[in-house]
Amino acid sequence: MADTTDAPSPPWSRTRRDLAAVLWPSFLVAAIATMLLFALIDPAAVGDRLPRSVWSSRTAAYSAGFFFLWLTCIASAALTLYLVRTTREERGSPRT
Repeated sequence: MADTTDAPSPPWSRTRRDLAAVLWPSFLVAAIATMLLFALIDPAAVGDRLPRSVWSSRTAAYSAGFFFLWLTCIASAALTLYLVRTTREERGSPRT
C-alpha cells in the first residue's frame, strides 16, 4: 500500500522566488493592458495608414503588442525588485 501522506515540497530558491515575483505579475498586467489598448485601437485601422501592411493579421498585431507590453512590465518589475533588494551601500551611495 502506498504512503498517502504528502511530503512537503522543498522551499524555492531566492532566484526562483524572484523570477516568480517578476514574471507572473508582469504577465497579468500586460494581459490587462493589452485588452485595454486593443479595446481602443484597432490594428487594422492603424495598418491602413502605414505605407505597406506591416502586420499580416490582427492576431500578429495583438501578439506583438502583448509581448511588447509584457517586456515593458518585466523591466519595470525587475527594476523594482533590484531597488528593493539592494541597499544604498551595495549600489555605491553612502547613506546620508
